[in-house]
Amino acid sequence: MNATHAVSSRLNQMKYLWEEAADNYFHPVKFPISLQSCITTARTVTFILQSNKSYIENFSEWYQPYQTKWAADPIMTWAKEARNSIEKKGDLETFSQIKCRIIASYFGGPETEWLPQDIFSSPGQLHAMVPRSLVSQKQIYEHGTLLIERRWIDKNLPHTEVLDALVHVYDEFRHMLFDLHRILGLQTPTELSQIAPPLPQPLLMDRALYLSVKTGGIVGTRYITREVTDDEALLRKRYKRAPGWNKVPHAKSFREICDIYFSNARAVMTKDGFHRPLCILFRGNNLLRIISMDHPDRASRYVLVRELAQIANRIGADAVMLISEAWTSRKEDLPPSGYAVDAENRGEALILNAGDSNGNVYMYDALVVRKKNKRHKIKKLEPTKYSEEGLPFILVPFQDSWNCLDIDKLKELSGEIPDWD
Repeated sequence: MNATHAVSSRLNQMKYLWEEAADNYFHPVKFPISLQSCITTARTVTFILQSNKSYIENFSEWYQPYQTKWAADPIMTWAKEARNSIEKKGDLETFSQIKCRIIASYFGGPETEWLPQDIFSSPGQLHAMVPRSLVSQKQIYEHGTLLIERRWIDKNLPHTEVLDALVHVYDEFRHMLFDLHRILGLQTPTELSQIAPPLPQPLLMDRALYLSVKTGGIVGTRYITREVTDDEALLRKRYKRAPGWNKVPHAKSFREICDIYFSNARAVMTKDGFHRPLCILFRGNNLLRIISMDHPDRASRYVLVRELAQIANRIGADAVMLISEAWTSRKEDLPPSGYAVDAENRGEALILNAGDSNGNVYMYDALVVRKKNKRHKIKKLEPTKYSEEGLPFILVPFQDSWNCLDIDKLKELSGEIPDWD
């Protein structure tokens, strides 16, 4: 139908302009231009819809509830008034703010309030202003990252970042268009109906600059998506011992899915001699994303895991599975740093740490025994050990984002949480 096609086309234009604005986030001239183009395009979505109302039976009865809902929504009201202001009064009164924080663990850390951007001349100046009392802490100096976050705010919506606001507008239109396809009996486009739609997703990593506390150099990661297609027959041929994924649809719980994934991970590790670090996100028992967790050092891992928790929250994931290799050490062999990687007599293990939004934790590990003369080859994996007790620190950012983190339990544990006092 021409009506739905026209509205969908304009909504896609809005998404494109949002992405353009996100790409120009640190450009003080280009960003406001892209932002205002996105806002004016968003407003025309409803204009096009109403201009085609004669093609939609009982249009007024169907559309009125949306108008009522949006009139009571402060963000939708802002978007409507912002478009009118752009066209009749000129540019929006936007301004940029920054906030700084130090990341040297999976949780917490000192941070500033939001401050006007123009009071600082450069990231280097901010790095130089980190208090000596923090830099002198070994954990922060060796494994800390200074995060300089930026946000754009409109004067008439002071408590919401502008791109976040436009994601809300986009999502409201997306749900409305999905409903329109339903009442017209039309097939719903994939981007409107899939379980994790590719909405514009503003992530902290796209609005922040990361500096090493130790060197002041720029560090950090970026989230890039791509589709990967595997040949199932070849996988079965290579990993004969793996139970495969055919059991996953029949799993009755997230715990059962973890069992299957770790069994497959064992087969991969045994055959290949290594296992890439992966973050796997779920909603219920449905797979949402598989994300590579390759990282160069401990400092970057702290940042990466926090970002992954943010991604999980953005796409509505309620369970996470982290699979990787890990160094191990007996307690008496641990060095002063407290990290097994620095131990002289360290061992190796394949591990899976998983958790869900109810606070449940599932931990698997299997010690690795390598061949003496071919260290890249696996001689065997020891039997799997399983536990639901304790709290892996690496899951803390996810539990925090799901509001199921037991702070008292966290305080009782010793480990990689610096004393910020």
